[in-house]
Amino acid sequence: MKRSYIYIAFFVLLIFLAGCKDTTNEEPNSSKAKENGSGEEQSKSKETEGQKEPKESPIDYKEDIGNLKVWIGGEMIVEDDQIIVEGQSNLLPGSIISSSGNSTLPIAAFMKNAEVQKDGSFRFEYPGYEGNAIIDFRLSSLGEDTTKHYGVYFNQVTGPQRYKTSQSEQYEVRASVLLDANKDIPYTLPIETPKWSELPADYGESNIWMNVDVTTDHKFIYIHGKSNLLEGTWLGGDLMNATDVIVPFSYDYTNVNPDGSFALKIPYLSLRPGMYIPIQVHADQNSWDDVLAAYGEDFGKLEGDLLQTTDDGKRYLEKTIELDIPDMEPPEKVDLTVADEEIKMQVPDDLLFDFDESTLKDSSQETLDGILAELEELEPETTVHINGHTDNQGETSYNLNLSLERAQSVFHYLEEHGDISHLTIHTEGYGQTAPIESNEDEDGRSKNRRVEMVINPEG
Repeated sequence: MKRSYIYIAFFVLLIFLAGCKDTTNEEPNSSKAKENGSGEEQSKSKETEGQKEPKESPIDYKEDIGNLKVWIGGEMIVEDDQIIVEGQSNLLPGSIISSSGNSTLPIAAFMKNAEVQKDGSFRFEYPGYEGNAIIDFRLSSLGEDTTKHYGVYFNQVTGPQRYKTSQSEQYEVRASVLLDANKDIPYTLPIETPKWSELPADYGESNIWMNVDVTTDHKFIYIHGKSNLLEGTWLGGDLMNATDVIVPFSYDYTNVNPDGSFALKIPYLSLRPGMYIPIQVHADQNSWDDVLAAYGEDFGKLEGDLLQTTDDGKRYLEKTIELDIPDMEPPEKVDLTVADEEIKMQVPDDLLFDFDESTLKDSSQETLDGILAELEELEPETTVHINGHTDNQGETSYNLNLSLERAQSVFHYLEEHGDISHLTIHTEGYGQTAPIESNEDEDGRSKNRRVEMVINPEG
């Protein structure tokens, strides 16, 4: 009987121990716990049912190697003897980037290839280059892996750096940098990602419109436009004088951007009242398949206020931009330039002085009298700076003193021969420190040797 009680007690103990093992050995993060949850967790889950749990921020596509939203960035470092590109991208390692340069003609020094590294970086080195140039970086279609990933004609790529080409359903991936000859070396330029706006509701329709904003500095006229023109449409503009004659070397052309926008940068030497810029779109200068399909081989499908016809029946588009130019007409060889409210009359030194002299020539009287007539018409208390400049030939201190003496000679003539007492006038000599062109050749040096009348100086 006692033995029976012992067996029963032993059996109860085994059941108790088994129950303890089941409850104490289960990990709180086990798959079973994750699947079913505790009663408290299930209750909390029911209470929050229908509410979205906060999600982690997605990875920046620029840091996501191989992302089909392609990014090419980094910076360009311009030094005296070389230009270095420290590039960054989210391109597949092993992808090839081809670079090229364009000014008036292709620049061979910028025609190189670079391979993208594991971290998306790439690097270019070029010899130094003086002048304005656009440097393009293009994802090359070379390589089986690149083609498979991005598509034969990059038709699987997205993002703001994908552009259409002249062939339908074919694209290129590129980023561009503009070298600026006006900047003091060394300087650094970013490889920027464009930010396109939304497409117009009537994008690609036959009734064409253009809206433009125009600004100037002392070397360029900048036109930023928006239109419903198709991406890739060619357009251009020339600076015209008041008698409808083209101003030599003052033009620019471009292709319309993916959002219908466009930008023109037109160089100029001098502005005069009545000048204007006609922005034109011609059928015979447009060869893109999409553009011609939409507008017709001879632009026969176009309509609207911008549509014009030549004497021989050719159709084209024209948007005329009237320029806001000060009502001033300095002597013919004196250049007038404008940047916001600041106006400059730039007088070549050989109109006023003999070589290495600061005494005015007798023949300078006609030039200075023409300038004086314009200054006398200015509003009272207008500020005018008379600044002397030289090229970089000779000693720096000597050039500084010579430029100041020349500025003072001009001021004394104006003061003695006219009424400029209503103006606030300062004279300054800058020597060789503020060139407007390169001093590497005589043409540039001759432009740097000048006296400037700066009206409403910015600084």
